[in-house]
Amino acid sequence: MSLRGKAVLITGGGTGVGKGIAKHLGALGAKVAICSRKNEILQATVAELQGAGIQAIAQECDIRDPAAVEATAAWVLEQYGRLDVLVNNAAGNFPALIADLSYNGFKTVVDIDLNGTFNMSKACYEAWFKNHGGNIVNISAPFEGAGIPYQAHAAAAKAGVNSLTRTCAVEWRKQGIRVNAIEPGAVDNTAGVDRLAAPLTGSTLADVAPCTPTDIAKAVEFLVSDDAVFINGQCIAVDSGTGVDLLKLNL
Repeated sequence: MSLRGKAVLITGGGTGVGKGIAKHLGALGAKVAICSRKNEILQATVAELQGAGIQAIAQECDIRDPAAVEATAAWVLEQYGRLDVLVNNAAGNFPALIADLSYNGFKTVVDIDLNGTFNMSKACYEAWFKNHGGNIVNISAPFEGAGIPYQAHAAAAKAGVNSLTRTCAVEWRKQGIRVNAIEPGAVDNTAGVDRLAAPLTGSTLADVAPCTPTDIAKAVEFLVSDDAVFINGQCIAVDSGTGVDLLKLNL
C-alpha cells in the first residue's frame, strides 16, 4: 500500500488507460479523483472503483476550459485536503491524413492533448503543488518524434506535451515538484488502438503485441514513488520498442 493516504487526480479517468491507472493506484491505497467530459461514464467507473474498496470520487470537467480545471483542482482539495499526484491522461485522437484533416480537427486535438495538459498542470500548481510539492505524470505517445501517417495532429500535440514536461520539471523542481511523461505504445482494448487498427493494417506495428492499461499504471506507480526521486523531466516509452521502430516504419 505504497500510496496509502495520497490523493491522485487523473484526467480522462473514466475509461481505458486512465481507468487502469485509477484502479492500480487505488489498489495501492491512493485516494482517487477522476474527471472527464462524460459524467455517466465517470459515475459508472467510480461505482466500480468503490466496489473494489477504493476511495474514489469523480467530477465532470472539460480540460480545455481554464475555469473548469481550476474548479476541479479546488474540488479535489475540498474533498481530500491534499493533492499528491496529477496524471494528465485525457486526450483526443482520430486517424486522418493531413490532406483530409480539417483546421478544426487539428485544433481540437491540440486543445485537448497539449492545452489541456498545460491547463490542469497550471491549475494544480497554483492550488497546491507550488507550496507542497508533488508529482505530475503526463501521458504522451512514442510516435511524437517520428513521422507517422494519420497522426499529424496527435503527434504535434504530444511533442508539445513532452517539451512542456521538461520545462515544468526545470522550473518547478526547487519547489519539490517532479514532472515526467510516459509514452504508451498500443494499449489493448482502448479506443485509440481500435481507431488506428484499420489504417495501420500491414505495418510493422500490427505485429507488436499490445500492452495493457496496468502496464502503463505500473510505470506511473514507479515515477511517483520515492524510488524515482531523482527522475525528473523524462519522457519514458512503455511500448515494446515500437517508438524506435517508427523511425524506420514501412507503411
